[in-house]
Amino acid sequence: MGRTEPAPRSRLMDVMWALAAAALFALLLIEVRGELAEILVGVAALAGASQIMVPATSGNRLSLGFAVAAAVPLVMRTPGGAIDLVASGAVFVGGALVSWAIAVLRGEEAVISLAIALRRAVGAGVYATVLRYVAPTLGGWGLDSDAADLIGFTLGSATWFMLEMFLWAFVTFGRRRISRRYLWLLAVKDWMVALSLLATGALFGFAYARIDLWAAVIVVAVPYAFAHLAFHRYQDARTTYWQTIRALSRIPEVAGLSPDGHGDRTSAMAVEVGQRLGLSPDEVEDIRFAAMMHDIGRVTLNEPNVIKMGFTDEDIARWGAEIIAESPYLDRIAHLVRQQHHPYRRPGEFKDLELPMASKVIKATSAYDHATTELGFSHLEALEVLHRGAAYDYDPDVVEALREIADANL
Repeated sequence: MGRTEPAPRSRLMDVMWALAAAALFALLLIEVRGELAEILVGVAALAGASQIMVPATSGNRLSLGFAVAAAVPLVMRTPGGAIDLVASGAVFVGGALVSWAIAVLRGEEAVISLAIALRRAVGAGVYATVLRYVAPTLGGWGLDSDAADLIGFTLGSATWFMLEMFLWAFVTFGRRRISRRYLWLLAVKDWMVALSLLATGALFGFAYARIDLWAAVIVVAVPYAFAHLAFHRYQDARTTYWQTIRALSRIPEVAGLSPDGHGDRTSAMAVEVGQRLGLSPDEVEDIRFAAMMHDIGRVTLNEPNVIKMGFTDEDIARWGAEIIAESPYLDRIAHLVRQQHHPYRRPGEFKDLELPMASKVIKATSAYDHATTELGFSHLEALEVLHRGAAYDYDPDVVEALREIADANL
C-alpha cells in the first residue's frame, strides 16, 4: 500500500519488454556455441527477467525470473537427456548475483537484496535437483518419459514454492515481528501467480526439446502476455476497490462528524494488531476495510430527526452496517461494523465467543486513536484507558498486542 501504481501503458510495455527479451535470448541461444556461452546467456536471461515484476494476490510482487529459472534445467540437459546440475547451478548463482548487483545500483539495501537473490537461487537449485532425480527414477519404473518429466516438474516446483514461501515468512518475521501464521498464510496466497510463472518456464523447456526454438518462444510468449496483463488488471481492480472504500469512509470526517484521519489511523493500527494476533490474511483484509468504515453510520447525525429522538453508539454501528450492507459484496464488512461496538464481555457473563476477533480489534484501536487524538491523551494514558476497560470492553489479548505495537512505533 502507498506505492504509486504504474500506468496501464507501462504494464503493456512490460509485456513488450518480456517478448523482446525472449526473442533476443532465443537469437543468442542459436548463435552461441559451447556450454560456457549458454551459461552466460542463461545468466543474462535470468537477471533480465528478474527485473520484470508481476503483482501477486498477497500484495507482493513475483518476478518473471521464476519462469526463466524453471526453464533452465530443462533447456540445459546433457546429450543423454539428464539434467545438468552444474550448468543449471551456475546459471542460478550467476543470475542471482547479477540481479543483486542491479538491485544495489538501484539503491536497494544490499544485505536484504542479497538475501532475496540467494534465497531464490537456493530454491531453484532444489527444484533442479528434485527434477534431476525424480524423473529418471520414475522412468526406471517403466513410466512414460513425458509423464515422468511432468511428475518431476510438479514435485520440484511444489518443493521450490513451499521452500521459497517458508524462507520469505521466516525472514520477514525476523524483520517485522508479525505472526508466523499470518505470514505463512499470506505467502501461500501467491500460489496462483507462482504456478503460472513456473508453468510458463516449464512449458518453454519441454517445447524447446521437441520443436523449433522460435516456435517454443511463441508458444510461451502468447499465453504469458495474456496472463501478465490479467494479473495487472486484477491489481487495478483491487486498487479501485480500496480507493472507493476509503472515499466512502471519509464522508463523516469531511462532514465534521468524526476526527479527521480517524479511519485511516484506526485501519492502519488495526491491521498491525490483526497481523500480530496471527489472523488470516483474509481476516486482516476485512479488518482493514471495516476499520476504515466503522464510523460511516455517523452520517445519519446530520438528520434533525435522529438528533431529536436520540441515539447510542450501538445505533451508529447498526446504521453504518445497514449502509455498508447495501453492497452484497461487503456483507462480511457490514457484519464486523455492526459488531464492533459490542463489549468483550458483559458483567456476570463469560466472554462472548460469537464476537469476531476483528470487531474486538476495531473497537480497541478506535478507542486508542480517539484517546490520543481527539482527547489529547498521551500514549501511556491512552493505554491506561484500554487496560482499565479490559475487564469488560476490550479483549486483553487485543490490548496487549496493541500495546506492543504502540510501544514499537514510539
